[in-house]
Amino acid sequence: GARTCATVHLWLIALGRGKMIYYIAENPVSLVRWRGSVVPRACRWAIPCAALAVLYSHILHVWTDWSLSLEEEPTKFEVYAWGLITYVIGFLVVFRAQHAYSRYWEGITLVERACGVWLNGVSNLIAFCSTDPAKQAQVEEFQYVLSRLMSLLFCYCMSDISNLDRSHFPHLDLSGIDPACLEYLEATSAKQNVALQWMQRMIVECNRSGVIDIAAPILSRVFQELSIGIVHLMDAKKISVVPYPFGFAQIVWVMLVFFSLLPVPVMCAIGMSTQKAAGYTFLIVFVFWSVHHLAIQIEQPFGDAPNDLPLAQVNHRFNKVLVRLLEMTAQETPNLLKKPDMSMRFMQRKSSLEQTLPQRPQTMMKKVRSLLGEMDFSRAEGVGPDSSLPSSRRGTAASMSSLDSEITRRSASSA
Repeated sequence: GARTCATVHLWLIALGRGKMIYYIAENPVSLVRWRGSVVPRACRWAIPCAALAVLYSHILHVWTDWSLSLEEEPTKFEVYAWGLITYVIGFLVVFRAQHAYSRYWEGITLVERACGVWLNGVSNLIAFCSTDPAKQAQVEEFQYVLSRLMSLLFCYCMSDISNLDRSHFPHLDLSGIDPACLEYLEATSAKQNVALQWMQRMIVECNRSGVIDIAAPILSRVFQELSIGIVHLMDAKKISVVPYPFGFAQIVWVMLVFFSLLPVPVMCAIGMSTQKAAGYTFLIVFVFWSVHHLAIQIEQPFGDAPNDLPLAQVNHRFNKVLVRLLEMTAQETPNLLKKPDMSMRFMQRKSSLEQTLPQRPQTMMKKVRSLLGEMDFSRAEGVGPDSSLPSSRRGTAASMSSLDSEITRRSASSA
């Protein structure tokens, strides 16, 4: 039954496949690895360009008068042109990287929100179940089917937004559920919507039969959480379906290829030595292509690449929480075995207040006056509590006068 689901069988997979890379930011050694790194991809462009700079510099040494080229300085137009090209390409590359990171962070945010609202909805439904002993068999059946359908729904959603096979995302054991319904679910193209519809229909029927013992307005919150979760996951699907615009991707790639070849003649034309020309060419090309490849890797975060989001781990954690919610201890309210001594705590708070009051009479007066504001009419207008003021103001003035005398008396006694 649902109460013994702690021993339920999970169809687990090897979570190491496509596992996200975790590292220690304070330990630079943990950053030294090739898996998931963009350094090899950037070096594919940087090393050939640096070698081409060496070759070009050697040709200038052999076939031209190198001493004359050293004496020539670049014109202002050449300097401005180089700066403008560098700025434009750098802006396009950084813009794509920022856009890719926003897609990356939005993806995991939407998935975690859907996970949270659905688990909260399941928790609410379990808490709303009837405690009538005559309906415990129906309650267990409801919890059993609910947890399986929710696990299956989350599995379908993770597989849909990532375009990965369902073997990457295990779900709870479906034994006992009608095989005809499961066959229909496998055959349909709207698996998530059908599973969600089954859960909503089952909630309505259980509420009508008394298995769920809660008022309808409160139960409506569960339907809101179910709809919010599916909307979040459909919103996350747009990240995997809609790629980075082709026009932007094409122009960035063309300009990067052109810019990779441009430093070769530029570094040699300004009179740099062979070593400096090769070094600066490598550095410039390496930086730009590194940022570009980083953006490419994270702009489609739903997959099994090393830098993709850990959807398999999220799905595994979702199933574990479902199992924990069905355990007997999780459904029982903890009892208070020993009643705390509230009177002693009150006396301690009262004694500490009495010790504080005589020590700082002026400070207490300032605080009281700041709270009462302009209510102290006896001091401000020079009239006493027995004047022709309204009764409410005379009462306030009298209270202030008595409070002044009490604080003065306590201060004198403490002194």
